[in-house]
Amino acid sequence: MNYAFKKTQKLLTSEDFKCVFDHVDIKAGTGELLVLVFDNQDERPARLGLVVAKKNLKRAVDRNRFKRTVRESFRTHQHQLQGLDFVVLSRRGALALDGPALKKVVDQTWRRILKKRAAKIATCDS
Repeated sequence: MNYAFKKTQKLLTSEDFKCVFDHVDIKAGTGELLVLVFDNQDERPARLGLVVAKKNLKRAVDRNRFKRTVRESFRTHQHQLQGLDFVVLSRRGALALDGPALKKVVDQTWRRILKKRAAKIATCDS
């Protein structure tokens, strides 16, 4: 399996972000982050967009660590997340976590999203 994080897997334009914000299918949040998901229900690769506010993480080193950790976790889970567009927003609680703890929270969030998606598909099929 290829675990590269390519440009096609990034939300790049404001239209891409707007589409996710306007059509949120799944929300998952913790004290450290909020994930908004748009399920476009096709076999396109999963795409990721990050919104990291200075208000929540004041130092650039903290913002960059947050982005790096989320990207790395996304990269390793991308094959399970196909057909979904994500916008991950930072929250103030992210500052309290070190790298491994933040990665654990992000990994758990991907699993919660997949459970919610499976439940949503099951109720639609019924």
